[in-house]
Amino acid sequence: MITNDTPHPATWQTSKGRPVDWYVNEQVQQGHWQEQVITPELTGLSRSITVFRTPKSSDLIAYDWHGDKKTFCPPMWWDLAIGSGACNLGCRGCFLVLTHRIRRDPWRHLLYSNVDDFTRAAEKWLADPARRRQHTLGIGIDRSDSLLYEGVTGHVRNLAPLFASPRYNRVGNKLILLTKSANTRYLEEIAPSHRAQVVVSFSLNPQSIADCWEGLWPDGERIPPTIAQRLDAARHAQDLGFEIRIRVDPILTPPGWQDAYQEFFAETAARGIHFAYYTLGTYREKNVQLQAWIEHWGMQPMTWQPDAGDMTQDGTHRHLSEGKRVEIYREIRDSIRVASPGTKISLCKETHAVRKLVELCNADCNCLL
Repeated sequence: MITNDTPHPATWQTSKGRPVDWYVNEQVQQGHWQEQVITPELTGLSRSITVFRTPKSSDLIAYDWHGDKKTFCPPMWWDLAIGSGACNLGCRGCFLVLTHRIRRDPWRHLLYSNVDDFTRAAEKWLADPARRRQHTLGIGIDRSDSLLYEGVTGHVRNLAPLFASPRYNRVGNKLILLTKSANTRYLEEIAPSHRAQVVVSFSLNPQSIADCWEGLWPDGERIPPTIAQRLDAARHAQDLGFEIRIRVDPILTPPGWQDAYQEFFAETAARGIHFAYYTLGTYREKNVQLQAWIEHWGMQPMTWQPDAGDMTQDGTHRHLSEGKRVEIYREIRDSIRVASPGTKISLCKETHAVRKLVELCNADCNCLL
């Protein structure tokens, strides 16, 4: 069911003359997927959203190596595959829109319904004799949003006691969250003694940068909470005793970007927010078709992005030139160090060459210990 305040999919036609949403609608018509409307009281958003629900029968925990001989991304983290496709926050640079094309609707996230099976899968993951302390388990960090649907699924609250238990978590693995929501209120329900093994990460940028690419309803109102609201949520998680981290990704460079980032990092410090890790990434794509698929699904285009002619393949992604990335990272690195001396800074899915030039050859990245 599409509600009055939920945008309709685009009417773009596939090469066979079918609408772009034919596949997902077919799953509903055949009874494989069920639509569910989720209210603002549960998501913290300003409007209701619609998701698809279905059980997931296999690969409940996903494992991929995102690096290659040129690109650094340690194969030390796993991801609880709680959902599939863009997470419903409408981000206009989301790689998942391109990854799934017609098989997932970015306006209606596929949120898996068999919650207990995911808990059992996490138990088995922890019990694996090959498990090492450095291994981490994310909650949908590359497939969904860790806290946007917590009011529906309860994954974080289910797994926090498991990860806090020496009986199950023999080597001390950590649970990693990543969110663009402000739903840290759900973390209040986790017992203080269960909080040490949970890392709460926030995807943040200065508001002017976020406005270039984060999601918008068709009438122009933003979908995710404001950056100020998410900083309040980060401070709340910190006050509850959780380790908090930040991913500043993608870094965009419209006019005035240096001042915007300097002011953002200074504001974060002034609020008393102490992110343990800063993980940085410049704008990157897998291939040139992303913005075409954003348009096909009726999403508004990014209001600023690098010129396509400035992007080139380097390692696992299409990036800006090496020299431009180095310049951007050095600027951001130095601004963070001024605002928050001594904090850990790393690069996400970057080449070894760029890491050396920026002098950030570490593994202090969001998904790791």
